[in-house]
Amino acid sequence: MAVGIIAEYNPFHAGHAYQISEIKKVCDEEIIAVMSGSFTQRGSPTILDKWTRARLAILGGADLVFELPFVSAVRSAQDFARGGIKLLESLGVVDKLSFGTETADLEKLKAAAKVFKEKNFAEKLHAKMAEGISYAAAVTKILSEVTGLDEKILRQPNTILAIEYLRGLPEKISPLPIKRTGAAYDDLILREKFSSASAIRAALYEENPSWEKISAQVDEETLKVLRAEKISGLVDENFLFRPLMTKILTSRAEDMRKIYGMTEGLEFGLIKAASAKNYSELVKNLTGKRYTASRIRRLLLHFLLNMTAEEISDLDAATCARVLAFNERGRILLKKISVPIITKVTKHLNRRDIYERKRFLEPYQKILLLDVLANDLRGLLFEKPREIRSDFSTSPIYIKK
Repeated sequence: MAVGIIAEYNPFHAGHAYQISEIKKVCDEEIIAVMSGSFTQRGSPTILDKWTRARLAILGGADLVFELPFVSAVRSAQDFARGGIKLLESLGVVDKLSFGTETADLEKLKAAAKVFKEKNFAEKLHAKMAEGISYAAAVTKILSEVTGLDEKILRQPNTILAIEYLRGLPEKISPLPIKRTGAAYDDLILREKFSSASAIRAALYEENPSWEKISAQVDEETLKVLRAEKISGLVDENFLFRPLMTKILTSRAEDMRKIYGMTEGLEFGLIKAASAKNYSELVKNLTGKRYTASRIRRLLLHFLLNMTAEEISDLDAATCARVLAFNERGRILLKKISVPIITKVTKHLNRRDIYERKRFLEPYQKILLLDVLANDLRGLLFEKPREIRSDFSTSPIYIKK
């Protein structure tokens, strides 16, 4: 059997390597990572492409990396967790899920996960939100009241995800929590050890990055890749602004209303926010007590990719197991997996499916198609746009060691 990890590796750093090393201390099983593809759960483009990040994860200790489909990766924490667990469970070889937590108290995390099943939870939630706070803030307050955990801990993305993992974990997969060390998830300062991925990315966008400080956070190969990416030009989400403005100005409100997450009159807020001068201002104009910046970023991506609520509902029951990278242990493990494994996109999609949409596509093919479109969109977010349709020409990376 194998240990599963649901991650973004944006980029792979010392904290991720620490988690893998801790797993290997307690069990001698292969490690399967389910990793976001071209965009993160926050709705931002990844710093490196998915194949590069998967390769670096293998070099960092994972044995097999699958892509977490866009349809799950760019969603709420609950959907992100459920999508990752569903994929890992479908493989039939995973008996443990490892995740980082801000607290070592697994029982309190389990207690927090059970709160969602209480009969009066919805009533409590609506009462809190009636005070004008967001869904996430309301949930945090309720969980703190029930478990006694500090709200600061409960607001940490890793704690939120840990609780969501425990909510969605089937009985045949047991939790393997690893206590996080070092900086918080969104800490933007490079520390001596175990800095956050956010801090590493922030440092990269400085005019003259402190490579010495960055080198203390990542392995030699990751540092080499990041240096090369800095020279060629980093991904820039601000390039989303013009296509978004074009789409806003040419869309009808009734069509916008069909987009996943476009609720409570947000389509009119989006039309009004079109007076923004840049992408950051557009996001800011839509962000408030009820809607976080992450939710707005995700919504804007769904809008660009025409992801409707109806479509998402249909795809949530499906899985798509696409391999991005593996080593020898991973290659052997692949033979034990019973579900269909995608190694070549051309065996499941053709380029006409993108433009014509005439033939019937299975749900997994629709999921795969969204991943192709998301990767193409990311490729446009550079000063010099990257190759599009690279999903059709890129094979999984095999690392012999």
